[in-house]
Order: sequence, then structure tokens, then C-alpha cells
Amino acid sequence: MSDEQDDKPTVVLDISALKEELASKKQVDAIDQDIEFAVHDETSPNISSGNTNELSLEEELEDEVDLLGSGKRKIIFFDYSSQYFSKLAPKLPQENYEFNIITELKELNAYLQSGESIVVIFHYNAAPKAVNQLSTQIKSKFPSAKTIIVAKGLSPDKASAHQKSKAGANAYLSVPFSVKQFTGAIDSI
Repeated sequence: MSDEQDDKPTVVLDISALKEELASKKQVDAIDQDIEFAVHDETSPNISSGNTNELSLEEELEDEVDLLGSGKRKIIFFDYSSQYFSKLAPKLPQENYEFNIITELKELNAYLQSGESIVVIFHYNAAPKAVNQLSTQIKSKFPSAKTIIVAKGLSPDKASAHQKSKAGANAYLSVPFSVKQFTGAIDSI
């Protein structure tokens, strides 16, 4: 019976869609090969200073506390394959947050391995498959890091369904969003 199934012809209805899917799979495979996340170890360099020596507890606290005495949350915008966050970040409130815009997986890996409590924000529409892979890995290997996904036209139903998946983020923002929604998403996690 299996010989009959093997003899049946395969029909491809849309050749260009198939080529596009294969090209995106190759791109995601290339991205996946670049991802080398490892659990934080004690020899990881300090990101803010680039120094490989460990800081004393007092020095770490000084780095995390601004002059007014309130802690700033470290926000990592991962601007992979886009410049969305490069344009957005200057419009957002700076007083309670330390914004870092990165474009390379190596930079993201370094921040994650630092062991700091960070929030990583992804632009889903720029590279959905890469965002899903990264979100899954961050969730499983770096529990101190939280993720937010920003997507255009994101409905509450779609966000809820995605959050239940293994790539689910801690919070979601639908574009366009207000400053109040942005700060609310960060404060909620």
C-alpha cells in the first residue's frame, strides 16, 4: 500500500511561494547557526564597562542606580533586519529606563549572559521566525530576562495564542501604541 502512495505525483500550486518559503527557511537556518546562547557563567564580561574583571557589589549597585537613587530598567531593543527601534527609542521616556539598541546576535548573547535583569523587545514583523526562535531560547535558558513582542495590528486574541506557545513573550504591544502602553508593558513584567 505504501508503494501506491509513493507513486502518486506531488502537485505544487504556487512555485514562487515555495521558493520564497525555502529561501526564508535557509535564512532562519543561518540565523539559528549564529545563535550560541549559553547559560551565564562567572567569566562573562561586564557589558557596560567591557571589563572582564568582576565588579564589587557596590560598583554593580552604582551602575544600576542613577543619581536620583531610583533604579533604571535595562531595555534591550533587538533591531534585527530593521531600524524600527532606532527611530522609536528617542521618542520614549528616558528617565526610568536605560535603552540599548542592538542589531547583532553576538551583542544580544553578551547581554543575556551578563546575568542582569533585562527586558528584550523584539519587532515581530521584521523577522517572525527569528523572534520565535530567540524568544523560545531566552525563555528556557535565561529566566531573569523578560521579553516583549511589538507587532503591527496585533489583536488580543493573537497575542494570547502566541503567549501560550513555547515562544510566548511576557508582554505584547500592538503598533501603534502610546507611551503609557509602552511603560505599562514594561512595568507589568
